[in-house]
Amino acid sequence: MTEPSRRPRGRSALLKKILRTEALLVRRVPVGEADLIVTLFTEARGIVSAVARSARRTNKRLVALEPMHLLRVTLEEREQKDLAVLGEAAIAHPRMHIVAALDRLEAAGRALRWVRSVAPPGTREPGLFATVNELLDALDTPAAARSPEAELATSGLRLLADVGFGLVLDRCVRCDRVCPAEAPACLDALAGGLVCRACGGARLVLRADLRARVEAACAGDDEALREEDTRIVVDLVEAVIQAHAGPAK
Repeated sequence: MTEPSRRPRGRSALLKKILRTEALLVRRVPVGEADLIVTLFTEARGIVSAVARSARRTNKRLVALEPMHLLRVTLEEREQKDLAVLGEAAIAHPRMHIVAALDRLEAAGRALRWVRSVAPPGTREPGLFATVNELLDALDTPAAARSPEAELATSGLRLLADVGFGLVLDRCVRCDRVCPAEAPACLDALAGGLVCRACGGARLVLRADLRARVEAACAGDDEALREEDTRIVVDLVEAVIQAHAGPAK
């Protein structure tokens, strides 16, 4: 929710807006002796960059400024200013099991780097916000049946669809020729899907059975991927993101 504040007197005064929203911390950079520049993926406004003043000192207003947890933040935005000011940050939903296990932490960190790469600044992305929070909740589940990498692979395919990078896996993206279900197929991450050999093919070749499982996962079947598929799919998601947005920063 955004609340305009009263315009201060004086010709040089800038209009302030107060934004209260749920958010995920996707990056923080130390500045000076005590401040941070933070990048937040917010429910209300997508990617927002802000200065967190005195955040590296004891600061009750910003004590909850940690990744993985779902935060509730208050931001002060000003006209003609690129950086907002982070006023408060509180944990709305803690995820303590993630931070206690290295494999869960690595999967969550990779997902947040993907979000930082693909989410546009200042643009609400409700599908992407839901996908990444569902993934973090799954990674936070004690004694989960699926591995962290399996959760990351399935959510990564959904993340691509959320931002318009969904893969075409049933036909050539260049000539529209249908690929037979029983045939292996060449996949080009930059082209966004299959490229038949007549159109030049691609270095990555998917077996027919793996392609079928990836298609099922893209269609919403969370159980479609096998454990041995997950590394291939995570690397594929990474390749698509790099092809469209460049390496994660």
